[in-house]
Amino acid sequence: MSAPIITLYDTTHTSLVSIWNVGTVKAQVPSPAFTVNIWNNKAGSVDVSDLKDCMVSVYDASGTTYVDDVAANQWVEANVPSIDGSTTVWTKIGGLNTKALRANSGVTDNSIKGTANNGVASNTSNFCTLNLRVNAPINSVPGNKSFKVRLTGYYT
Repeated sequence: MSAPIITLYDTTHTSLVSIWNVGTVKAQVPSPAFTVNIWNNKAGSVDVSDLKDCMVSVYDASGTTYVDDVAANQWVEANVPSIDGSTTVWTKIGGLNTKALRANSGVTDNSIKGTANNGVASNTSNFCTLNLRVNAPINSVPGNKSFKVRLTGYYT
């Protein structure tokens, strides 16, 4: 079977997402939540492999290290309603501290199905809703920060 086809969409499932513009963040005041729907095989006419053991974390701007303050001190928080049961539970992520992802329904493990679908929001086993926010600590150093949100998983 072919590899998963992963795409990121906004809350309406109609526009691709590639950048999260956090804006200005005040220390100890969480930023507004940024919601992204992680699709596997959106509107695909044939099945592709499921994305398994899905995780999200934060890395430095290079995408390979986690020594800068945003990643190292876990300023980013994640919420996955399919796992957390609500949108009020937040987990700090960064570097080795990850958050599991799971399709909105239809799976019991940390996977996103690759089955053929018509690309609409009712195909809940084909996407995972992920909410992100930045919550900088009181002792954070002000200034522009660059970081990457990394999604990982595997397929067979």
